[in-house]
Amino acid sequence: MATNSEDQRALQLAQKAGESTKIGDLASAARFLREASSIAPENPQIKDAWTRLRQEEDKSELLALCKIWVRSKDEDDGDRALRAVQKQGLKQKEAEQAMDILFDFKGEDDVLDQVTGELLQNTGAQTWLANAVREQPTRIYYEMFERGDDSIDGLLKVLLNRSVWPDDEVFKNGHRDMFMLSLAMMMEEALEHPERAMKGIAQLLAHYAEHLKGIIDADSFDVILASLDIRLPNSLRSQATLASIKLFELAPNTAGELISTFVTNRAKKGEANNLIIAFSAATAIFPIAVPAAAALFLTEGFVSTLVPVVSKKRSHKLEQATLELISAACVDKNCRDAINKHCREWLEELVAESQDKKRANLAALVLVKLGEEVLPTEGPQIITPGKVDQSDLIASFKSMVIGGDISSKQDSIEGLAYASLQPKVREDLSKSPKFLKRLIGTMSEPSAPSNILFGGLTIFVNITTYQPIESEEEMRMAQLKAYANIQKPSAPNELLDDSNVSIRCKRLLDASVVPLLVQVCKKGSPTILSQSSQILLSLSKDPKARGLMAQQGAIKLLVQTWDHIYTTNDASKSGTTPFPPTALPTTAQALSRLLISINPSHIFNAALPSINAIRPLVSQLTRTESSTWQLHAFESLLALTNLASLDMQTQDHIISSAFETVIDDLLLSSHTMIRRASTELLCNLMASPTCIAHFADPDAPRSKHRLHLLLAMTDVDDTPTRSAAGGALAMLLSVEVAVAALLRQDKGIEFLLGLCRDEDEDVKYRGVVCVRSVAETKEGVEKLKVKGAVDVLKGLLKESRRQDVLGLGVEVVKILLG
Repeated sequence: MATNSEDQRALQLAQKAGESTKIGDLASAARFLREASSIAPENPQIKDAWTRLRQEEDKSELLALCKIWVRSKDEDDGDRALRAVQKQGLKQKEAEQAMDILFDFKGEDDVLDQVTGELLQNTGAQTWLANAVREQPTRIYYEMFERGDDSIDGLLKVLLNRSVWPDDEVFKNGHRDMFMLSLAMMMEEALEHPERAMKGIAQLLAHYAEHLKGIIDADSFDVILASLDIRLPNSLRSQATLASIKLFELAPNTAGELISTFVTNRAKKGEANNLIIAFSAATAIFPIAVPAAAALFLTEGFVSTLVPVVSKKRSHKLEQATLELISAACVDKNCRDAINKHCREWLEELVAESQDKKRANLAALVLVKLGEEVLPTEGPQIITPGKVDQSDLIASFKSMVIGGDISSKQDSIEGLAYASLQPKVREDLSKSPKFLKRLIGTMSEPSAPSNILFGGLTIFVNITTYQPIESEEEMRMAQLKAYANIQKPSAPNELLDDSNVSIRCKRLLDASVVPLLVQVCKKGSPTILSQSSQILLSLSKDPKARGLMAQQGAIKLLVQTWDHIYTTNDASKSGTTPFPPTALPTTAQALSRLLISINPSHIFNAALPSINAIRPLVSQLTRTESSTWQLHAFESLLALTNLASLDMQTQDHIISSAFETVIDDLLLSSHTMIRRASTELLCNLMASPTCIAHFADPDAPRSKHRLHLLLAMTDVDDTPTRSAAGGALAMLLSVEVAVAALLRQDKGIEFLLGLCRDEDEDVKYRGVVCVRSVAETKEGVEKLKVKGAVDVLKGLLKESRRQDVLGLGVEVVKILLG
């Protein structure tokens, strides 16, 4: 029987439950009432509170369905709960309460996993789970792990969402708890679904490694490296690779020592199982840390005894691990030399036997990497003789891409990606429409592996790459370097000249490579996005290709890619970025080239506003040390000029983003084409009152100087520049305040009359239009007379044959003689 104090406590809890019920926090209300019932189970007020709570719960279809499902564990009840969760408009409190109910459901269940994953899209459910992790980390981790992949993904989403945690310290502790539990789970014997635990390790390392200091040791590194075993599922190996990459980024020297110890210790044990684990780890590390992996590979006695040791074990998986290791090691020249010396004969035997296609393909891939060294800056190609003909291997790879299964295609595409560094291979591959069609088809499949996409895009990059533009200084330096090496400068391969590359680009465009790039970039990695931009830049060099590229979505793709790269780089707290430094300028330059030739009204609309393209184009105007900077700036100015013809909103965005750079820097360039393009852009922008104000506002201190610069452009040697300057002035002087600004210039009238004396008829016409606007004012007429405008115009009437020039000239003379 409850005492008075206990009764009072129970009533207080019932009161709290009632308050929680009113605000919709039914999970808290239930907790209060459970405690109250344990004190005074027969109290009528507590029973009434339970009744009110159940009535409120019955109002929520989701909560009612969850309760039924927890009791019945029936699949149909689970499906009904799933549909309720997937409905739009799920309230945060409702999601939170559903999580509380469903944690009475134990065990692995596919529908429970789906429901949990869906619920954890909601902030309320995420907040509930964050609190649960703080209070009971071990229980929550093990139950979420048991539920399935969606549940683990939901847990990781909560761990990475700072907003659902009360403070930084709790946030950090949650990461440490989950990381240690993931490591502990990986160490369990015969663990099912280890990829779930490894995903937690990889994601926490990738996003919040600074929270994990003191936890990562040699044992945890061993757990990760052992998960790189080629016999394990790709889902596990990919997460282990991501974790390894991050560990090498955080502490390259320590990580290098740990991998060396791991591989050495495993290899010393000698049996096939440990050798496979050691070789698998070393293979995965090569692309991440070439110097460390190469030093390990070149340990004295390792390569020289590799073939005898592997042959003695008679293990197909060990042979595969060995082949993958030496294939990865080919990235380093010293490793290639060692492989060529000690392993070539074995590789050729594997290709000749060809009983096991997987091993034969891997061996052939290595031979392609060994067979021809491509040294474009050091000298001619060196072809190493051997029993297996390189052209036969390349032909075999090509035929496998056309007609092989997905496994053989992966190795073949990688081999061709490497072989296509050779000009003759690029040319051969581009000449086969069937090969290009099958390769693009394979890459277009939704399930295409990342290595197929990377290899295929590498082939396309090689096929379409133009030789870099060299300045005269760079060409002289290359010659001096060749002489210093006592070499005669080698003649460039004719297959690499622009005309041949242009033909290859046309073949690839005809094979529909642009739609493929649009598809693979939708969820593409930084590498895929960077390679795609490089391909589009090469394709866009031919003006005839730009229309088709725009129709196929290249402009939208480049705008989105540039925004993604810029945002990623800008958000990087550490200063590191997954994109190469050339990614942004390459994307912007490709966009510039396309927008030079395309009618912008056919491309831009509400879904893709023209202003989205302005920032990438403007980024090309900033001076750099690159010898090609002037080309990039010129192309960007042409593209901006084309965009400025669209509408006033676009013009004003260009003015706010680029006006000062154009007028204060580029207009004064010593480069004729940049000066011309800058003037033409100003001419198109002059349709905007905002632009006119920059030249004519009497209260703006710099407007006088800017008007003087524009007038000076009417007196340069380049006719198109004078014409553009005249056009800009003609539009500017259509505004009365601008005429007043011109009359305040010391030599303003002389510049206009200079236009009228020009030999080019278009320039003359623009000059007469300007003079006509000045003649609209009394002060303008007086100054024109003083400067001899009548004689200039009479001379123009004698020389010109154009009716519009003559008609307007006569009109102005009449006004002046008036």
